[in-house]
Amino acid sequence: MNLYKKRLVRTQQSEQYALFDLEQTDEELNPTSIGKLDLHFTADGTYGTLLIWQEVAAGWDAARRQFVFDALLTELSTTMGLSAEYAIEVFMPALSDYALESNIQD
Repeated sequence: MNLYKKRLVRTQQSEQYALFDLEQTDEELNPTSIGKLDLHFTADGTYGTLLIWQEVAAGWDAARRQFVFDALLTELSTTMGLSAEYAIEVFMPALSDYALESNIQD
């Protein structure tokens, strides 16, 4: 897996990323979406939610899930200075159940 994260939103206290595997492509040759990550920064640490699409995670054993999680957090801690104290909730919903409701133009 070649993990790529695309920042979608950034504020002073939070960031949101779309996660992709650059080694896998969809039918239009775009990198495969593997999930999303939301982070919220406080004085006490970093809190967040990690979504890994069920269709992707179904092929992973516990060691592979831990490897991806550790790689993601290691990258974020070295590039962003993620606090040593963090709590990240991990969910594995089906991508087919995901929907984005928005009234933002573009």
